[in-house]
Amino acid sequence: MAKEGLTIKSVLVIALLMLVIAAGTSYGIMTLFINDRSERVREITIGPTYSLGDFVVNLTAGRGYQYIQASIVVEVSTENVIDELEKRGPQIRDCIIAILRDQQIADIQEPDAQTIKNRIMASLNSILATGQITQVWFTQLVVQ
Repeated sequence: MAKEGLTIKSVLVIALLMLVIAAGTSYGIMTLFINDRSERVREITIGPTYSLGDFVVNLTAGRGYQYIQASIVVEVSTENVIDELEKRGPQIRDCIIAILRDQQIADIQEPDAQTIKNRIMASLNSILATGQITQVWFTQLVVQ
C-alpha cells in the first residue's frame, strides 16, 4: 500500500532546500548592495586640492559695468603640482583673469558653469609641466 502525503524526510528535504535558496538570495542581494556602496565611496574620494584665491573681474562682454567675483579651488593629480601652482602664481592668476573677463552671461548662468571650468582647466594644464589639474570648483561665484 502506497503512503499518501508527505513524509518527515521529504518535509525536511524541502525545508532545507528552501533555506539554501533563501540564504543564496540574501547573500546575492547583500553583495550587490555592498559593491554598489563601495563604488560610490570611490567616486567621492578626491585628490590634493589647492585654493587659487579670490578673483574680482570686470566682464568685457556685458552692457554697462558688470563684474564677476569668484573663489576657485582646484584638484590636482599630485602634490608636486601644488608647488608649481605656488611658483607660477602670477601667471596662473593672469590666465584665470583673462578667462573670466572673456565670459558671456550665458556661460556664467549655465548650471555648474561647466564651460568656464573646462576652459580654466585646459588653460592651466597647458601651463603646468609637473602634472595636471583634474577638477575645478567655484567656492563662490557672483555676477553683478
